[in-house]
Amino acid sequence: MKLSIVSGLNESLIGIQKDTEEIKSLCKFLKPLGYNGIELSLLRPEIHDAKKIMEIVDSYDMEVSALGTGSTFIRCGYSLGHVNEQLRQKAIDRLIKYMDFAIETESLVIIGLIRGRYNYDSSLKKERLNIISSLKKCVNLAEDRDVELVFEPINQFEIDSYNTIASSLELIKELNSDNIKLLIDTFHTHLEEDPGFVWDYLDDIASHISHLHLADTTRRAPGTGHFDFRTFLNIFKNHNYNGYASIETIMKPSFEDVAKESAGYLQTIIED
Repeated sequence: MKLSIVSGLNESLIGIQKDTEEIKSLCKFLKPLGYNGIELSLLRPEIHDAKKIMEIVDSYDMEVSALGTGSTFIRCGYSLGHVNEQLRQKAIDRLIKYMDFAIETESLVIIGLIRGRYNYDSSLKKERLNIISSLKKCVNLAEDRDVELVFEPINQFEIDSYNTIASSLELIKELNSDNIKLLIDTFHTHLEEDPGFVWDYLDDIASHISHLHLADTTRRAPGTGHFDFRTFLNIFKNHNYNGYASIETIMKPSFEDVAKESAGYLQTIIED
């Protein structure tokens, strides 16, 4: 199991030199803490020099674990389920750019908030069908590019579709592709899953999971709340999971503090 953490790049400062400085700084800080990779949350992957980024990441013997796509919905309003066909297509077009970036960085592409929220005056059934239709197109594109997508169940307070692991797995089975698997986030798992059954269920479906997000019940650094990270991570260790466990939290009091606290806490479990 490998450890990474979510970070953005300052996309208001466009240019190879700025990318170089930010990535170098991240790698220099994270590598001694035991991190193996960085999960990049980007709005416009096409403005970044993926080749240069990889040269720096490789020089630290690190990886880009995954690409976050949620900004496409949060900042642009494009989503896979939108009632407006043009906005659905814009979401797919943005995902193509993420996939192209993922080819060069050998990273996963996350399907989370980009599926959008339901419009107040639309049919929930129709928007759900829109998500499925859009995802089928995305999966075909991913297959053509040999890119892996990871689909994230997200709690009902943030999104209106596929809140549970079971419903998300059902969707993935319907899509019937080796190029889309599950992303499991501990914060959403805590809010949506039955604590009496979730551990056995995760054990049963571990082979469908390719990426993990870690945040405590407080949505702060692991170890600051009461989520049972030892039981959770041991499930994947027992299945010889060799993917990433990526810290995705509220970065308070600071990114540096979260990175240090999380690494120190999680390594006692991962390396046990």
